[in-house]
Amino acid sequence: MMVDAPNQSKNSTPNLASPFSPPNQPQRRDTSVATMARQYEFFVTTTKPHLPNGAERGMIRRLVMRNFFDTKITAPQADIPEQSSATTVMARNQLSSRFRVQRSKNDNATKGGKLVSKNGKGKTKGKRRSSPIGTTEAHLMNQITGKGYFTAKDAKGRSREGTVESILKIPKLRIDPSAHRIDPFDILPIPGTPHFDMLFQLYKSAPKTNSIAIDAKNTWPIWAIHDAGLLHATLATWAIYGVLAKGLSELHCCHLKHKSDAINAISSKLTEPDGVVSDEVIGTVLTLASFENLFGAYDTAQMHLMALNQMLTARGGLFALGHNDGLLRGILWADFHTAAAFRTPPSFPLVCLDPDAPLLPDELMEEAAYKSPTSLLQLSLAATECFNIFYRLHRIALAMSSHWSGKVPRLTLSNLLYDMQHIVLSVPDRSRDFIEFDREVQAGRNEGEENQRKRADAASVVEGLLAATLIFVYTALRGLPANAKILAILLGRLRIAINRPATSAVEVWGREKNLKTLVWVLVVACSVVKSDEDRAWWISKLSGVCGILGIERQAELEDTMQHIAWIDVFFNRKLDKIWEEMTL
Repeated sequence: MMVDAPNQSKNSTPNLASPFSPPNQPQRRDTSVATMARQYEFFVTTTKPHLPNGAERGMIRRLVMRNFFDTKITAPQADIPEQSSATTVMARNQLSSRFRVQRSKNDNATKGGKLVSKNGKGKTKGKRRSSPIGTTEAHLMNQITGKGYFTAKDAKGRSREGTVESILKIPKLRIDPSAHRIDPFDILPIPGTPHFDMLFQLYKSAPKTNSIAIDAKNTWPIWAIHDAGLLHATLATWAIYGVLAKGLSELHCCHLKHKSDAINAISSKLTEPDGVVSDEVIGTVLTLASFENLFGAYDTAQMHLMALNQMLTARGGLFALGHNDGLLRGILWADFHTAAAFRTPPSFPLVCLDPDAPLLPDELMEEAAYKSPTSLLQLSLAATECFNIFYRLHRIALAMSSHWSGKVPRLTLSNLLYDMQHIVLSVPDRSRDFIEFDREVQAGRNEGEENQRKRADAASVVEGLLAATLIFVYTALRGLPANAKILAILLGRLRIAINRPATSAVEVWGREKNLKTLVWVLVVACSVVKSDEDRAWWISKLSGVCGILGIERQAELEDTMQHIAWIDVFFNRKLDKIWEEMTL
């Protein structure tokens, strides 16, 4: 602690106005001396080259601001600059021998303290203003709108009342020095960097639909800014999002630095003598796993999830985090992402998240009933699971459409989306049924096994539906970048299920009585594919199926999509481009 008091020279008189003076000691009325007696306490760490931590900086600012306002209240009010300027202008006759005040251009006829009319005949004696210029309502409105001066019309109106007012043009900065500083007072637990503003802008521009799934109660940002390791991991995730979604290659080094700092923060906390597995440590490991998922390093993400499982075991299980909704949902969705990449079941059982959340509105349920995808009940394999998946997906998509936007609670959508994806990942992997059968057929064997063929066809339809559903979730519902690795994995999985050797997808899906569902699957694939060669293949497949079904107009294609799962804000422009390519 360092006490900073005003310096006094040897010949200066003692400060008689100090608050520590005896009561019977006469005190001077010099306000400047009374002001100088204030003591300012600064708690500054000078043993290290970096800034003090957030708590110490906060204490410093509280002391400084408290002393400032105390001084402002006790000291006599000095003339504000606008009042001083107005007094100077109105007293220019007395100051003409000492100052030469430049006359305003808009001042038609002011001479001394009198106002002269345009014809020079009528003279009115000016009166001193009852209130300073800076306190008028018009001036405050001009300050809000960015104009720091009065118009000539206002001055003319006041001159009729016999008030002399010079039209003052208050100088203002053209830029705000702190307009592009996220942390101008260094409140955050980590020092600022040149990329801070860019990363926070990326966070603000990220799709809001993703937060519905992971951060339904919008508690993560407030929690993350109070821990250095958690904030580093979060900034690393935003940086990799900027690289993938916005093409900001300059953030490559940024995300590596924040990732390294987050790992160091975890190590330092766990190696402390009294180190505990706190929520912040678990949140940092979780965010690093999400970072690796988005980056496409699924082996590394799997290692983080294994460490996360050990931490959860030490804390007493997943339900020990029930007090932190954002952390709990983040763990579940990070596990979902890795499970979707490896085509494995979720690591955690189904959790009842916030059972008190409201249900979907009755009007939405009634609207969804007219176009519910009931054809999925006719599948020969996993019909119940697929119907339950698309029953939920259809209603989630409808709730996120433009005419229902903001009318359905976030918690309701988050819980419904969680239940739906848990069902998707819990369906057993049957891809080997048709992959091995197709290999046997190519080798000239098992051509007469009709039962194996039917089982292989049904398995290919189910795997295609599940892959397309996950693509829809990660693009339309969660807003992942189109070049994220998970989408490439799912597109490859979907193409294997549709482009089978010596097998027609139209015939297979037709036998399963879900040919219109195949149209939805192909449109979802066309909306995310990036390669021109791959896009041409998907467009040709979609065009062929639409020709068989007699879909000749874009409105008919849109109606088919609405019977499965349709979000207008996501599909509108994409469907325009798809239809244009189909009709070329």
